[in-house]
Amino acid sequence: MQTEPAFRAYDPAAIEPKWQSHWDATKAHEVRDDLPREKCYYVLEMFPYPSGKLHMGHVRNYSIGDAVARYKRMRGFAVLHPMGWDSFGLPAEQAAIERGAHPKKWTYENIAYMRGQLKRMGFSYAWSREFACSDPGYAAREQDIFLDLVEKGLVYRKSSMVNWSTGLNTVLANEQVIDGKCWRTGAPVIQKELPQWSVRITHYAEELLQSTYDLPGWPDAVLIQQRNWIGKSIGAEIDFTVDGRADLKITVFTTRPDTVFGVTFLSIAPEHALLDKIVPASHKAAVDAFKAEVRTVSTQDRTGDTAEKKGVFTGAYVISPVNGERVPLYAANFVVADYGTGAVMAVPAHDTRDFAFAQKYNIAVKQVIVADGKEPSALDEAFTEVGTVVGSAQFNGQRSDAAKVAITDWLASSGKGRKTITWRLRDWGISRQRYWGNPIPFTYGQSGGAVPLRKQDLPVTLPDDVRFDGIGNPLEKHPTWATTANDGSPLTIRTATGPEAARRETDTMDTFMQSSWYFARFTCADAKEPLDKKRVDHWLPVDLYIGGIEHAVLHLLYARFFMKALSDVGYGTVREPFKRLLCQGMVCMETYQRDLGDNKKQWFYPDEVDVTVDAKGKVIGAKAKTDGQPVAVGRVEKMSKSKRNTVDPQSLIDTYGADTARLFILFAAPPERDLEWNPDGVIGANRFLKRVWVLVQENLAALRATTAFAGHAKDVTGADQAVVRKVHATIKRATDAMEKDFSFNTTIAACMELMNELKPDTLSAPVFKLGVTTLLRLLAPMVPHITNELWSDLGNDGDLTIAGWPSFDAAQIDADDADYPVQVNGKMRGKITLPRSLSGPALDQAVLAHPDVVAIIAGRPVKKLVVILHKIVNLVLG
Repeated sequence: MQTEPAFRAYDPAAIEPKWQSHWDATKAHEVRDDLPREKCYYVLEMFPYPSGKLHMGHVRNYSIGDAVARYKRMRGFAVLHPMGWDSFGLPAEQAAIERGAHPKKWTYENIAYMRGQLKRMGFSYAWSREFACSDPGYAAREQDIFLDLVEKGLVYRKSSMVNWSTGLNTVLANEQVIDGKCWRTGAPVIQKELPQWSVRITHYAEELLQSTYDLPGWPDAVLIQQRNWIGKSIGAEIDFTVDGRADLKITVFTTRPDTVFGVTFLSIAPEHALLDKIVPASHKAAVDAFKAEVRTVSTQDRTGDTAEKKGVFTGAYVISPVNGERVPLYAANFVVADYGTGAVMAVPAHDTRDFAFAQKYNIAVKQVIVADGKEPSALDEAFTEVGTVVGSAQFNGQRSDAAKVAITDWLASSGKGRKTITWRLRDWGISRQRYWGNPIPFTYGQSGGAVPLRKQDLPVTLPDDVRFDGIGNPLEKHPTWATTANDGSPLTIRTATGPEAARRETDTMDTFMQSSWYFARFTCADAKEPLDKKRVDHWLPVDLYIGGIEHAVLHLLYARFFMKALSDVGYGTVREPFKRLLCQGMVCMETYQRDLGDNKKQWFYPDEVDVTVDAKGKVIGAKAKTDGQPVAVGRVEKMSKSKRNTVDPQSLIDTYGADTARLFILFAAPPERDLEWNPDGVIGANRFLKRVWVLVQENLAALRATTAFAGHAKDVTGADQAVVRKVHATIKRATDAMEKDFSFNTTIAACMELMNELKPDTLSAPVFKLGVTTLLRLLAPMVPHITNELWSDLGNDGDLTIAGWPSFDAAQIDADDADYPVQVNGKMRGKITLPRSLSGPALDQAVLAHPDVVAIIAGRPVKKLVVILHKIVNLVLG
């Protein structure tokens, strides 16, 4: 019969809440703002949208950040590690429509539940700095900043074509349209003209671009995406006169002025302001029909590489400024009015898109650049290489790259063009036609002009009594909100002739506004002003920012812009928000599905199927638990609710504890790599923690009765010396992994190896305790509950943070001697020991002079000797 152990069992359900309560009670993770910056460290994970429950992606992100925060504290840093909530947004309105829950109530109930989950994971946040973006205080300070940006000329309002989500009934920024569809719902996006508030991000285009070369702590993939999105193009603007209308000209931008003599048509945006003025009546119907068609397609869908290139002849012609030729004008779907000049010169011979368009619409092709030593000839495809200029008047014979400069200079000197720069980056449209967002602090008088509110009249708060039917903006339909001041009186504005009735702006701000400066507010969450310049400059930039690469040209670009703008309006001097960016990989798992026909699938949760695995643990088959029938095992892909390949973090915590969840997440893959979910890996992580627990508890009395070894490895021998050296080697390996790239998996692996060497029956008590206490200190950032509990059981006072991260002595890592296996003519013949300091010829001589080697050689000639330092001796004898 099995007997019960003489020590208490590992019980995370009791241990973990105990330590979480201790940390809360002692405010263990709060931080002062007045310490020297070189001893401070700001680590931040992208804050969550309070959707209701944590998912495994959250758990991974926050486990990484928390392990860094705890590690840095153990290294003596004052760590700012805050948490908040990106709480405005459409899902709250969707909940109101679908479930009748008010967005505010739904949001704050979700926050309360998710806060509890975060605390149950033991994440070491400075909770005193917590806020939600929908909190009145944060929203009010953001309205302050909005007015500051207006005053600085960085926010403006005008009518423009916008991306309109047919599913959300609201405007989307360019970055929020993916393949012609809404980034959130997948609904089609069309073009629509509306008055919009926009942020002048283009004012900082050059600085945003150049600063990407000064961010060594950012992944190249993110920087490349941002550079491409900013899209700086250096080229020329060239003026084409409208045939028969000497008073009208169409200006094009091109990066290939060397090909201007080869222009055979012009492409113009369907929404270009000049188009209606120059289209003859004979072509108006066709052009209007084309314009209507284009309006149903988003800008991204029109201009994407894979989009079909369409156009219509306008009936109008332009005159080439370089040779006087009459060139047809086409409206084309791939030209956009607000990019460049809204018109493009087309040279089919030297542009792949233009060549395909010319072939489709039977337009002439004129070659003006040829391969060196060649003559112009019929083309089967566009010639896009550098070559020799032909058919271009005085520029014939020049290299095409040199001709770019020469032709641009000639156009400028003759008044027909000019050198210029264009950007792909567009100003950021922030108006959103929805309720659950931060109100824009402007009003409109009876004359229609936009008037900013005075700061003393802020904040503009949202009404609670709204109806949600999924149609349009609830604020527009509210009976009194738009016309009532904060004090309940009719809303008015001051004019030269006296008060005038006014109406509030009913659009709210894009939620990316809130996430573009929250990290700065965390440095001074109690400030009455939007930001405390002194504390902003003290803590920023964030030392380590952790989040997904999918935010490369959304949140991360907007945040970089915001820091520059905030600096320019006086809220600090820091111009980049994040010193180092860690883009964590996704959490992935197999999918389980059945094909129901008609392109419909039935998806199964992992706990709804029984699986069969191969010898390596890979899932190779599955059956539904309900009917025992086969279920197709899909590919391993990102966990998602829609495909049901998810694992509930709460069930994991309830079964194994938070430390097991943290350990598995951090051990299964390096932070930047995708993590493949493996239930056996979770069990293995739990098993390891139990082994650590048993190792300490079984030897608790002896460990408490002794002091950890503090001497040099030379002071002990045998197994003790080997473990002392292993301890120092483990500390070095773990420290290097953490300092270089936070390779928690390497640190944990090193701890596992160390634990395998900690055998109390072969070690002295002091050396055993050195090994055990080192193990607990190295594991503490990853699994803080069990390590602190065991640390306390050993009789130590206080948190392991106070004990600190252990240090290593490089001189104690390597032994004085090295063992060399001796291989003779391919067969192992023994082992010799030599001083580790020997190398080169001196090592060869010592090998040959060693008595054991002399005996092995036995007078035979040595044809070859190869010694691999500290590894092996290879002898070839005659």
